[in-house]
Amino acid sequence: MMLHLYQSGAFPKKLLNNVLTNSLLKVYIILTMNRFTSSFSIKQTLKDNDFIVSINENKKVLFDKTEKSFLQSNKITPPKDKLYEIFKMEGNSVFLTGELNDLKEDQIYLSKRDLYPYLNEESLMIVSRAFQLFDWIHKQNYCSRTGNKLSEVRDDLSKFCDKCPREYFPKMSPCILVLLTHGNEILLVRHNSEIRTLYTAIAGFVDLGETLEECVEREVFEEVGLRIKNINYVGSQSWPFPNQLMMAFQAEAISKDVHIDEKEILEASWFKPNDLPTIPPEPSLSNLLIKRAIDSLT
Repeated sequence: MMLHLYQSGAFPKKLLNNVLTNSLLKVYIILTMNRFTSSFSIKQTLKDNDFIVSINENKKVLFDKTEKSFLQSNKITPPKDKLYEIFKMEGNSVFLTGELNDLKEDQIYLSKRDLYPYLNEESLMIVSRAFQLFDWIHKQNYCSRTGNKLSEVRDDLSKFCDKCPREYFPKMSPCILVLLTHGNEILLVRHNSEIRTLYTAIAGFVDLGETLEECVEREVFEEVGLRIKNINYVGSQSWPFPNQLMMAFQAEAISKDVHIDEKEILEASWFKPNDLPTIPPEPSLSNLLIKRAIDSLT
């Protein structure tokens, strides 16, 4: 899939820049002010100053190299593919559509990972929903019971099988992040994955029949062999790498005696607030979680 975000007018200015220093905290405040409202409609039409997210099968994102930002609509031909309204914001809408044509030389396509350094809290929110909806719309095409081809997506964000009948809705995978503290130190790990240079929080998928707190305790013990106490919820974030809802926690380790699962973890080390390694960048929830823990220790 290819992703491209542009608008015919200027992108709305950020709120509260001089009030909050952490960009992810700005997201949470902005959301409570109803700046962004998730929506879905196949019936709305594109208006001036609306946004468009355009995706094709190559899983890359169109980016303006000159402006270092998402593109303005006056630089490209409006899409001819289907339009799905996926957000409302400040009186305008954000639409999802297919591939765009007639691009200019300064417009390049980036993978999701290559796009990430350019995202802020606003665009990450839009990109995350757009990727996940587009992936579901184009991949969930057949009924798992009958093998019958499903309907086109409907206004309630569902598809149906006319032989069962059964309705299908988008699904996501719930995951936890947990940052451990002990005294004035935090535990950071390097995962055995494609990004091995970053130190981050412990993470894992929630199992069937498991509460979030049980998942936190299990993942910590499985990955670093520690028992914990005082589990506190921090926040959540939709994450399109691929289709996850990340939920962050902070907890206290009962001891510092780490025993890593070498299949999952390359390294787990304790760090003081003034001597941190390379951590995930903003606007990731991991970054917020680590900085919040540091603030609580200083």
